[in-house]
Amino acid sequence: LLNLVSTNFLNLADSERVEEECVAALDKYGCGSCGPRGFYGTIDVHLELENRMAKFLGMEEAILYSYDISTPASAIPAFCKSGDLIVADAGVGYPLQSGMALSRSTVRYFKHNDLGDLRNLLDTIEEESKLGKGKDTQRRFMVVEGVYANYGDVAPLREIVELKEKHGFRLILDDSFALGVLGETGRGSLEHHDLRPEQVDIMLASLGHSFGSVGGICAGSRRVCDHQRLSGAGYVFSASLPPYLASAAVKSLDIIEEEGKEMIAELEAKTDRLRRGLTRALSRSRTLRVHEGMGPVIHLQLVGEKATDVSAVESMQGLVDAAARDGVFLTVAKYTFLDRYEGPPSIRIAVNVAHDEADLDRAVTVIKKAASKAGLV
Repeated sequence: LLNLVSTNFLNLADSERVEEECVAALDKYGCGSCGPRGFYGTIDVHLELENRMAKFLGMEEAILYSYDISTPASAIPAFCKSGDLIVADAGVGYPLQSGMALSRSTVRYFKHNDLGDLRNLLDTIEEESKLGKGKDTQRRFMVVEGVYANYGDVAPLREIVELKEKHGFRLILDDSFALGVLGETGRGSLEHHDLRPEQVDIMLASLGHSFGSVGGICAGSRRVCDHQRLSGAGYVFSASLPPYLASAAVKSLDIIEEEGKEMIAELEAKTDRLRRGLTRALSRSRTLRVHEGMGPVIHLQLVGEKATDVSAVESMQGLVDAAARDGVFLTVAKYTFLDRYEGPPSIRIAVNVAHDEADLDRAVTVIKKAASKAGLV
């Protein structure tokens, strides 16, 4: 099957150079790390990865977590407490939702990628403060994603930074789906929007996508990272990342620094080709649309009256099954009952730099045929 599901965007999880580095690390360190970072679990490759990632992102420091989902679930509660205020995009994914819930802060959402709604919400909060409804000691944060996993679109980060500075908020940015694919050299949203590193207070990112490894990174000032070494639950209490996986991320970073420009340009061209092909193929469909975006994640959304129809959602699974029979592997985006995602049902497609143009053109043909069989065109 042609894999359009894996978020291994730069194909580094399949790199022989990365695999060789993993084998060498297993020979040197063994498999596990024997404990949390503060006890027996800190290995030299953990420190190397943290230093290299901080330098790559232009931040003062970075801290490494052993699982990507535990990164926001640990970092956000380390800074946000009961009585604090979080303003978040309504489209953020479950890892950020989990971190905000665990913080016990007051969370107020604005419509997904709607700057007008964000401005209105911030003005309302400011008016409430003037009326004495906000505590003077209340800490205030904004939470957004650089590229939204649930939509595949890009946050208007420059405008968000201007608003957070105007209203006195701190910004928490999850760049998991932007790191390694946005910006000329893959440095993510900051490079893409031409922002300074200090304009983002806390940056979170998964190593499980473009870097082809496991784990998560939180980057920011030295104070931000030092605080988590005593207050980040996933850092303090969880066994640290196995050294061979840290070595894999270091080698992936080497490859991105050496070949990133060419790989990212190629990935962008292939993503544009698939997105344009799908948009043309489904242009007459009243029920399926390609959500606008620019990252290597593309969502085919079910829209219109059928978006809440159970039989219509089942027909999307029929599309996926039909595509599989013709050699294209897709998946319907699924959410647990804990996830507050309120967007339309969708099929999530991920582009890999190793896909060739013939593969992508064939995928368009297969998806159009499968959509027609499922009654969605």
